[in-house]
Amino acid sequence: MDALRVDPTNSRFQRGSGKTRKWHKGYVQFPWIWIDRLQSAKRVSTYRLALLVVYESWRTGSWTIVLSNILSGAVRLSAKSKWNALAELESLGLIKVERRPGRSPRATLLHLNGKPGNDRTYLPRNDRS
Repeated sequence: MDALRVDPTNSRFQRGSGKTRKWHKGYVQFPWIWIDRLQSAKRVSTYRLALLVVYESWRTGSWTIVLSNILSGAVRLSAKSKWNALAELESLGLIKVERRPGRSPRATLLHLNGKPGNDRTYLPRNDRS
C-alpha cells in the first residue's frame, strides 16, 4: 500500500497558478484616413472589423492578417457579418482580401496614410525604424 502513495511535495504533482492568460483589450491607434473612408460605411460590423484588423496588424507586426471566425468572434461578429464587412472594407479601398475556399480569408492592409505602408505614425512593430 505504501508503494501507491504519492508524495505531495513532489513538484511534478503541484498545481500551477491556475490562471490562463486572457486577451486584454487595451486601445487601438487608428489612422485618420480610415476614419474618413469609413464615414461612408453602411454596417457597424465594418467598423468593428476595421478596428480588429488594425489592432491585429499592430499586434502581429504584419500587414497581412488571417481572419478566422474565432478572431472575429472576439469583437462579436458572426461569420456572415465578417464576410459582409470584409467586402465593404475592400470596396472602400482599405484592405485587399485573399479568399481561400474552405479556409479563413487573408486581409492585407492597403492604406494607412494615403499610400500603402507609408505612415510613420502607425506601423506594425517589425516595420518601425
